[in-house]
Amino acid sequence: MATITKRINRDGSTSYLIRAFVDQGPDGKQVRKAMTWKPPTGMRPSAADKEAEKEATRFEDRARRFASVNGKIKFMDFAREWLETSDLAPKTRESYDYLLNRINIAIGHIAIEKLESNHIKRFISNLREPGIKEVGSYAISTTLAEHRISAKLTQKRLSEVSGVSSTTIGAAECGERILIKTAQKLCTALCIDIEKVFTIENSAGILSDRTVRHYHKLISTILQSAVDDEILPRNVAKYKNSPKLPRSEAKYLDDEEARTFLTAVLDESDIRVKTVLILDLFTGMRKGELCGLEWQDIDFTDNVIHVRRASQYIARQGVIEVPTKNFTSTRSIDVSAFVVDILKDYKLWWVDYRFKLGDAWRGQKERLFIQADGKPLFPDTVNYWLSRFNEKHGFPHITPHTFRHTFATLQLGAGVDIRTLQARTGHSQASTLINVYSHFLQSKQEKAAQAMDEVLLRQPDRKSGSA
Repeated sequence: MATITKRINRDGSTSYLIRAFVDQGPDGKQVRKAMTWKPPTGMRPSAADKEAEKEATRFEDRARRFASVNGKIKFMDFAREWLETSDLAPKTRESYDYLLNRINIAIGHIAIEKLESNHIKRFISNLREPGIKEVGSYAISTTLAEHRISAKLTQKRLSEVSGVSSTTIGAAECGERILIKTAQKLCTALCIDIEKVFTIENSAGILSDRTVRHYHKLISTILQSAVDDEILPRNVAKYKNSPKLPRSEAKYLDDEEARTFLTAVLDESDIRVKTVLILDLFTGMRKGELCGLEWQDIDFTDNVIHVRRASQYIARQGVIEVPTKNFTSTRSIDVSAFVVDILKDYKLWWVDYRFKLGDAWRGQKERLFIQADGKPLFPDTVNYWLSRFNEKHGFPHITPHTFRHTFATLQLGAGVDIRTLQARTGHSQASTLINVYSHFLQSKQEKAAQAMDEVLLRQPDRKSGSA
């Protein structure tokens, strides 16, 4: 049974020292683990006492499950428990689960009490080696569903004809990468050439600095959890020379480049591509927010777009609805009459398309941007559309996030203040905007200095007249 000791700290706050018996050592002595729990600010003392008891039960159960005969906990076991019990967004959990596959191969077998900084350093060094990234070719498509519907096949029937599972077909229709041989099976069943349905992508063999940092940060976060639970005395992943990301400036289009891009977009024949790219350019929304928009979010009277949710794709689940990135990301964005007119034209197409689809419509929500059968659009499809558009018009590498940076810089250039811009972009902190766009703000310093000269050194106008 865990023991709880209530303590009053010097600052007047309350904390609880929790000790749990987890094992018996070879010398017959009890092996105990301990942790300190602090109740949230404002919690009533009686409620804090009850919550401390619940926390003690959870801690004792966790500590005993981790403890083996000799009291050692493997990193992979602790990481698995941490992943299952942590409050994480679905996409974050999926990403961590993927990263842990490689991490556990390298250090998962090591007891966390025996884990040293050198183990982490060697793993990070190995990640930077050429060829560490899985090299191969993949097929990706955003039109598979359209071809299946044209062939009058359900996913189940296509699965039976092609020998590909319905889960894989669903993932492929959401834009997920699949093996080329799998794509060929689907195209054979549809009696269509693979190049008309799929794009073949080749992956490089070197991990980016950002990806390497993601691996290190996850290890550090997991070990810090063990420190917080007093299972470990310190976090060995917090060594001095941990991976650093090289500072890079935000890539954006200047006003002339943005006008050139807009001119090309206005001539785009696919109204879906035209609308999503214009909306991205004129609002700076994240692609998940764009794909989460429903018609009820568009106020055609007051020219306002309400951002209330986002879309994410999760393997084996499909496109799911999630809250916005943070509480400030739930926002309302005023837009011009030009943008509203584009949306009105798009809604006319959308309503007509839904009517023509009839019983084949599978959309459960009135999302603006949809797959061929009406289901919510896979967010990475926006990247795919933009990539094809860039190639068609000879534009350089432009991503949906390029538009977010373009929106911010053009707004700053037009004199919009940081606080207003923060409300429009949905950043959680104004300091983030200042840090990201410091290069652009620095260029305005000279104009600011000149403005002071004009105000303070300008000679006042002297009116002629006699004294």
